[in-house]
Amino acid sequence: MFRSRLFLRTFSALVAGIISMAAAIYLFSVPLIQETAYDIELNASQTILDNVFEMASKIQFNLEAHRALALEGHKRQLKNIVSMATGYVAFNDNRAKNGEISYAEARRLMLEGLRTFTYGNNDYVWVMDYKARLLSHPDPQFQDVDGTKITDSQGKTFLPEIVAIAQRDGEGYYTYPWSRLGRKTPSQKLSYFRNLPDYGLIIGSGVYLDDVEEEVAQRKAAAIEDLRQALRNIRIARTGYIYIFDASDHMLIHPSANLENTLFGSLPNPVSGQSIAKELREAAASNKPLYYKWDKPTDQGNYVYEKLSWVRHFEGFDWYIASSVYTEELRRSSDILGDRILKISIAVLLLASLSGYWAVRTLVRPLNQLAATAMRVRSGDLSATSGIRRDDEIGVLAVAFDGMIGRLRASITVLDSHVRSRTVELESAQAALTEIEARQRLILNAIPAAIAYIDQQQLVRFANARWIQLVRGTHSDPNGVLGLPLADCMGRSAYAVVGPQVEKTLAGHQTTFEYAYVSPAGTPTVIKTTLIPEFGPDGEAVALFVLSLDITDEKETERHLLEAQRLKAVGQLSGGLAHDFNNLLSIVIGNLSAARDKFITVEGLAPYLEPSLRAAYRGADITNRLLAFARQQPLAPSAVDVCALVREAELLLRRSMPPGITIDVGSDECACHAFVDQGQLTNAVVNLAFNARDAMPKGGTLSISVQARHYQKAMPFDEPVPPGLYAEIRIADTGQGFAPEVLARAFEPFFTTKAQGSGLGLSMVYGFVKQSRGFIRIASQPEQGTTITILLPAAEKVEEAATAALPAPDTIQWQGELVLLVEDNEDVRHMIRGQLTDHGLAVLEASSGDEAAELLEAVPDIALVVSDVLMPGNLSGIDLARRVRRYHPAVGIVLLSGFALEAGEWPRELADVPLLRKPWQPQQLLQALAGTRRDGGEPPPVLSDQI
Repeated sequence: MFRSRLFLRTFSALVAGIISMAAAIYLFSVPLIQETAYDIELNASQTILDNVFEMASKIQFNLEAHRALALEGHKRQLKNIVSMATGYVAFNDNRAKNGEISYAEARRLMLEGLRTFTYGNNDYVWVMDYKARLLSHPDPQFQDVDGTKITDSQGKTFLPEIVAIAQRDGEGYYTYPWSRLGRKTPSQKLSYFRNLPDYGLIIGSGVYLDDVEEEVAQRKAAAIEDLRQALRNIRIARTGYIYIFDASDHMLIHPSANLENTLFGSLPNPVSGQSIAKELREAAASNKPLYYKWDKPTDQGNYVYEKLSWVRHFEGFDWYIASSVYTEELRRSSDILGDRILKISIAVLLLASLSGYWAVRTLVRPLNQLAATAMRVRSGDLSATSGIRRDDEIGVLAVAFDGMIGRLRASITVLDSHVRSRTVELESAQAALTEIEARQRLILNAIPAAIAYIDQQQLVRFANARWIQLVRGTHSDPNGVLGLPLADCMGRSAYAVVGPQVEKTLAGHQTTFEYAYVSPAGTPTVIKTTLIPEFGPDGEAVALFVLSLDITDEKETERHLLEAQRLKAVGQLSGGLAHDFNNLLSIVIGNLSAARDKFITVEGLAPYLEPSLRAAYRGADITNRLLAFARQQPLAPSAVDVCALVREAELLLRRSMPPGITIDVGSDECACHAFVDQGQLTNAVVNLAFNARDAMPKGGTLSISVQARHYQKAMPFDEPVPPGLYAEIRIADTGQGFAPEVLARAFEPFFTTKAQGSGLGLSMVYGFVKQSRGFIRIASQPEQGTTITILLPAAEKVEEAATAALPAPDTIQWQGELVLLVEDNEDVRHMIRGQLTDHGLAVLEASSGDEAAELLEAVPDIALVVSDVLMPGNLSGIDLARRVRRYHPAVGIVLLSGFALEAGEWPRELADVPLLRKPWQPQQLLQALAGTRRDGGEPPPVLSDQI
């Protein structure tokens, strides 16, 4: 067997592989296993530390729960004591009612009896009247004392606050500093008190929180002792342990009696010389283990043994929980494991070598026998057999080899049979291929895209039905264009655009382009085409695929969207200009009004002031229209009966129309409701009707129709209309109509074709519709009239609108008070200051919300805040109002703004705060001040409309 070269090579390779594998496994795995074992021991020490940390957390949780339960128990006891004392009061009152004693005697007995009553830890019952005077108290220094003069360490009175809470809520709890009986140092005390309105008294009793904390401290000491007993049974590795010390280096728990309950802050690290306690705290802060040298109990004083400590800081008790273990103990198990693996590896190596010898010998012997048989077959003896019969792969190989000659003789016959069968299969496949091709053509014809295949000579080799319809306008047979040049199929005008792109694609570049042309049906059409090259084996383009889509509708939708975005941008600019003009007009109107009131006796001044005021009011009206276009006007949407609104507007319009114009508002039977601002909708309808009147100087018909419309699919308006239920208002005239270039700019502010027009009518209607989440469309042609269609969100029913009257301008409640005026514009601030001081108010000024917040804290006498909404700095007017409500609830608030805030921008908690819009008349400022909340009142908000 050893003379066999196959045996020697196989066995040698097997032994070498076993030795190499064993060495590799040992060299690469044993260090890793040892390190893993060390990490396991290290993690085990961390896990033990984490478990102790969790135990400390549970102790803290239990102490907090015990504190809460103890406090609740004392609260129940206080309620019972006060209830008993209340019964004692009622008992003496009943005696007086029954005539046994006088009411004065009953009151005296009641107060003296309660004064001498004590319970618990020298606790007692106290009684005071509604003026905070202590009528019954066991301490003589507080008996019959005015409680308004008793203050805490910060000089704050608290007994009047207890009276206020009792009168408001009937009962309550309150924590305050109070000294125990016989002591001078005050402690925090929790009192329960109850209002006795029949007697005009407040009766209460309290418990000192020191008593609760003493119970918690006793519970904590017991928990620490339990933890100490538990830690004495915990071991890390062989001799490792857990210990606990606090932030003052007091050793709370330690297995060594010499260190437990001692201050070890001066104990040094023998190597570094620093305090070992300090290094442990630094390790806790860095969340890293501390390695240091220490001695052993069996070798004391020899600090050469490395120890490892994990330290965690438990903030609940300000404890430091630490583990301590010798690193050699952590590595001991890994060293033992490495020795065992080495011994096992040597034994496995010997056993594998013996097994390999037997396996190779068993494998090589039949292979040598099979090789001898192969030599006989090579020499021409096709009857030779190996004679090997085994139940493994070699046996299978021998059987296969023996049968190979027989199969070789039969292979020619089998091959002929397969050729005949394959021929039949190819014929069937050809028929199936024809069927598949027909099915694919049917699918391609159904695809909503034009598809074609063009060869290198630009001849059409394939086209679906939609491509034929696109280029020829008819549903002709696709086979009729096959083989024709592309230019002949498309027409010369279309090919002039497509031809250069085809040549670019045949050069190897995929292209996508759009082009417009008039279809064979005569309609303008926009086509988006993608040309994809097909490459041959040499990398050159040999043909191309054509994919064309009709995007006419998409382009029209995109045009409407861009127009809406452009108008929105113009609206934002207009809104900003309106805000700036509102500030300017506030200064002008305020100062002109002040000049008119102060210099009314100056002869000849009024003819100059009144036209100026009228001009300023006209400017304010223009800014209001700009805000309408910018979608920043204040709206109060509700469910509105649109049909009834149009019928009411008809009465106004009939008196305003010349005799030559007929008004048609459709049928009286109409049910259509919209969620919209009723007043602004009326203005929009009247505005559009007057525009229609101006467009019919020679007379005509003005038609106004209303109906509920439910759109099942998106409709083209100024923006795509999503499907849903809408209220449709259609206003049509038979007038002059719009030219195309005028129609494109119809909604722009300040654009007008009228000699006396402002250019804000249609823009205001557009802004109102968009702010109401509606849609608008204009259909018009020169000399054929104009139809304007408005869609508004539908509403289910009409709700009755409540009308709130503005309060009378009475500012007496604020006269003599200090007002904090917050406005970043110096001129506007000066104007408002003059209006406020004219009505007897003292004014303190601030130019920003941040400065106002500082003044509120520094000046305690501020009674009212008048603030602009938009200001520089961190605090806006709304933020300042929130701050006033939270920290200064007794201070009144009025807000000013040149912008109109939408409903979603106004906080609910400020719903009762008046908002005065710029510019205003002096009378409107007085109305806002008169309606401002004071001392907890809740009047309705005062909202001033623009002038």
